[in-house]
Amino acid sequence: MSEARYEVVIAACYGASNTGQLAGAVATELALENEGYTLVCLPAVAIDKATGLDKVAGADLFVIVEGCPVMCCTEIVKQHTGRKADIRVEMVEDYAVKKSSSPIFEEIQKDGIKRDVLKRIEAWRVAGPQS
Repeated sequence: MSEARYEVVIAACYGASNTGQLAGAVATELALENEGYTLVCLPAVAIDKATGLDKVAGADLFVIVEGCPVMCCTEIVKQHTGRKADIRVEMVEDYAVKKSSSPIFEEIQKDGIKRDVLKRIEAWRVAGPQS
């Protein structure tokens, strides 16, 4: 495994529904808009590729953005790395997004969720890890 360190690593759903696509869009924009934020390729984690495993292992702060209560990202990461997210959000439970089979989501939802996740990350940085 690599000794690389990553400030904030984000794993996201990107699933085949509005909530999965919303989770992916939130994660992607956070990574693009904030220095030190990076995405991890969840399929790489699922097939035990170093490119994914090393990012999870090297994350100073590890964030999971889930699409729905099935929690696929959390389960994949747990099974392949054993690591729990420092921050985990989920579109249905945390933000009351109604899940549908359509991949179309509301931009206004994305912007509000993105602001909330950013606020959670900044609060974690100030407070540090919580037990």
